Amino acid sequence: MDTDTPRRATWREWAGLAVLTLPLLMVATDMTVLFLALPSIAADLAPSSTQLLWTLHLGEFLAVGMVLTMGWIGGRIGRRRLLVIAVSVYGLASLAAAFAPDPAVLIATRAVMGVAAASLMPSITSLLRVMFTDSRQFSVAVAVVMSAFSAGMAVGPPLGGVLLEYFWWGSVFLVNVPVAAVLLLGVPLLPRMPGRRGEGRIDLASVALSLAAIISVIFGLQEIADRQASAAGGPLWPYAAAVVAGLVLGTVFVRRQLRLPDPLLDIRLFAAPAFSVALGAMLLMLLAVGGVDMLLAQYLQSVLGLSPGRAGLLLVAPAVVSIVGGMLPPVLDRWVRPSVIMGGGLITASAAAAAMVRAVGQRETVAIVLAAMLLAFSLGPLFTLGYNLIVVSAPLHRTGSATAMGDVAGGFGNALSLAFLGSLAAVVYRWGLDGAELPPEVPGAVREAAGESIGGAAAAAGDVPGPAGAALVDAANAAYTTAVQTGYGFAAALMFPVGLGVLWLLRKVRLDTAGQRTESPESGERVAPGEAGEVAGPGEVAEPGEGVGPGELATPGEAGEVAGPAEARSRT
Repeated sequence: MDTDTPRRATWREWAGLAVLTLPLLMVATDMTVLFLALPSIAADLAPSSTQLLWTLHLGEFLAVGMVLTMGWIGGRIGRRRLLVIAVSVYGLASLAAAFAPDPAVLIATRAVMGVAAASLMPSITSLLRVMFTDSRQFSVAVAVVMSAFSAGMAVGPPLGGVLLEYFWWGSVFLVNVPVAAVLLLGVPLLPRMPGRRGEGRIDLASVALSLAAIISVIFGLQEIADRQASAAGGPLWPYAAAVVAGLVLGTVFVRRQLRLPDPLLDIRLFAAPAFSVALGAMLLMLLAVGGVDMLLAQYLQSVLGLSPGRAGLLLVAPAVVSIVGGMLPPVLDRWVRPSVIMGGGLITASAAAAAMVRAVGQRETVAIVLAAMLLAFSLGPLFTLGYNLIVVSAPLHRTGSATAMGDVAGGFGNALSLAFLGSLAAVVYRWGLDGAELPPEVPGAVREAAGESIGGAAAAAGDVPGPAGAALVDAANAAYTTAVQTGYGFAAALMFPVGLGVLWLLRKVRLDTAGQRTESPESGERVAPGEAGEVAGPGEVAEPGEGVGPGELATPGEAGEVAGPAEARSRT
């Protein structure tokens, strides 16, 4: 048997990798600056607590619901072409969001940005599989791309703080426009991947079912929590019915995928234990911590009284150590099993979240930063290693479906966390403020306005002069401190058992299967990483505009290319 070594990446692939980090930098930066901008948005546009939550996570919900669809579309029109379209739309929607005149317009533009974001990871991952056919280099490339998200989290707070110090809240969206422009200029460095049209039509019923299931569940849970937090109250059964309807629609969606020959979601991937455990760990981890950054950003400004600039600088440290943690798996996986890295990281993160509960209660800034750094560092490797494990545990011809499921798990966990922890914090905050003894000089209308959000409490207190206004601010700060403690307590309680489960369930799993060959179900031919599912089949023709241009390097998976020895084909 003669086995050729995988093709090593050249400067062109590494330069292309730098280009592919830009979309994740843009999305992560957008998320963190939005956390810091919430108090300013609340003061200017006066949204309700529900509208604030929709502003935060509607785009995330749509990104989760549309990622499978966008992965399917990318396979038909070309991954690079889809990336160009998505980045262009994201930049234009950001421009519109910057000048939104009311909460409804801002929510609508965030929705468009969410749909565009759904196209990013399927395109990026497919391009990486073509650019880096060596398993070790692919692992490094994944670590770089995943760490780019953490880098965006690091850049976002100081950038957002400076912008909010000197400009209006809409400026935080404008930073996406030049980033999108730079990315579009770097597109020629990426390989051209022709679409494969004519392989079947997308199942619109599956698209509708997945979107309806996700939105119904999140909307119902959010509204139940909001009604509990609101003094007005109201019947809860319509929203409980929405949750039940969403679960039923989700069940119908899963059953439909099992029957379709070309499903949006390949349910059979869950038969691999490593795939299921890694996917579940990522989802539960993000459910635990996805919303605490939002709570912490508002706590630093509203309770500790820090300016947006200082709050942003404090949030840099956790993001930086998260980058370091995310780059460790390609080094550690040679000696340490994934179960130890992932499970140990979750258990350590649980301890850090518990320490954060105490630090927040004591209002100790240094202790808060140190606990946040330990939390971020402990979870940094889980993204990189979990994503790698999801990809390599699936057959190569199902890499695209596995990648999409990783995106769905991560996005859904983060979106659900924003909704759940945001709603839970709102409930605890409202209960705390309602239970506070305030002077009779505080009108009921002012108290009601303060109960909408911690950002609105300061504005409402401005209408009450003297000691009564100060008492309202103190009560609001105490109530929100308890709400933040509740969020971190939930994170600690969830991550500890998840960490123990990962240690046990993945105890026999290693990541060195990344270099193994997998049989192609269609031909029985062995294919190397990066080839499966991306090579134009017999009779397929590259779409206009997707062929290899003059002076451009041909890459594995491009139409009309013959497999050579450098492409890591192994024949018997």
